Amino acid sequence: MKTAFATLFAASCALPLMAGAAEHHVVIDGMKFTPQVVQVRKGDTIVWENRDMFVHNVTAAGVKSGDLQPGKTWRWAVPAKMSFDYLCTLHPVMKGRVEVK
Repeated sequence: MKTAFATLFAASCALPLMAGAAEHHVVIDGMKFTPQVVQVRKGDTIVWENRDMFVHNVTAAGVKSGDLQPGKTWRWAVPAKMSFDYLCTLHPVMKGRVEVK
């Protein structure tokens, strides 16, 4: 009985590690990023999807999506615990933030 309990306890402790990274989605539409602030953890992936009728991009220091045509997506894995603001350089009023916990 002790062995079964110890095995079950060890497995439950490892569950958060086994759960892996999460995927977060940001929609580009109506000349804005939604959500404007996305909260992630190191190792998570953010997927930006351009549902707008215009070309947009996601740009920050060290983060450059290139031009995203309507209907296209761009995936980026968060490499470090670094929060930052980003924008679309084609439409600088479009701003967002990635907060890494």
